[in-house]
Amino acid sequence: MQRPLVTAMTGVTISTSQPGRLEKILTDLMDWELCCEGDIDQDEEYLWGIEAGTAGKRHAVYRSRGATRGMIRVIGGIERQRTRPIGCRWSGVEIVVTADLEGLYRSFDAHEHFKMIKAPLEADFSDVGANIHQAFYGRAPGGTHLMFTMAVTAARDYDFPTADARVGHIFDVPLVSDDFESSLGFYRDQLGMIPLLEDVLTEGIWHDAWDLPVGTRVDLAIIKGDAPDFGLGGIELQGYDPSWIDPIPPQTRRFDGGACLTSYTTTDMTATFNAIADSPDATVLSEPRVYAAAPYNGASAFCFLGPGGERLEICEGLWQG
Repeated sequence: MQRPLVTAMTGVTISTSQPGRLEKILTDLMDWELCCEGDIDQDEEYLWGIEAGTAGKRHAVYRSRGATRGMIRVIGGIERQRTRPIGCRWSGVEIVVTADLEGLYRSFDAHEHFKMIKAPLEADFSDVGANIHQAFYGRAPGGTHLMFTMAVTAARDYDFPTADARVGHIFDVPLVSDDFESSLGFYRDQLGMIPLLEDVLTEGIWHDAWDLPVGTRVDLAIIKGDAPDFGLGGIELQGYDPSWIDPIPPQTRRFDGGACLTSYTTTDMTATFNAIADSPDATVLSEPRVYAAAPYNGASAFCFLGPGGERLEICEGLWQG
């Protein structure tokens, strides 16, 4: 079996017209710390494949205290326009909570710039080797979803994510597709990512979360890179009928509103870039180039669009301050 070409997720970039509001949520409610910040220059716009000025003038990277992965980079830009229950492409982020999920829920529910969508729900995936966990979620500045998840039981087949802080890192990023098999084939067969869990749901937490009628088909696959466990950042691929997904077409030269870019590391930049460049299901936005500024600090990186128009960044090093 091919080893995954990517290792683990460094972070997710979120676009919002009110970056200060999102940053206050990260620091005040989640107790995250600033990792680094700086001006957005022409080099970064080239890397991301976007038109000049469309991501604002500044970026700021935040992380759970002491974490080296699963960060959030905040940029200026557009809000996600929500017309249907489920966000398209990168629909949000899922963050591990280690204690007092109910207390965190109450803090978020009272915050003026967070729209709560669902109070804590319980999900039981123990029949497919996972665990029972609780989660709540809502809409943050940018129009993207933030989901907070805490384990109730241990998973049978893998270790559920842990963290040193009460509100830890991003351990999972939902990727919504209306062509589930094609998307799964790309990440599994061309990038070599490993499916940890695959399921077809017709009722349960997804139906409760999005108010879907019982019997509606939801395809699910959790896939990961060449990392030692699930907690270093998986893609939660979700397949739905297009009628449930926001009908926002991808724009090659502009970021989506909200969650707009997921960043992964690799130990073989050449092989990863060649696999993307050779794939009929991907679109290269930039070629590997060394970036001196933080958070790259001399590492090389490139970006591409996946089969559903989702934007990914591949970097040979971790984000750093």
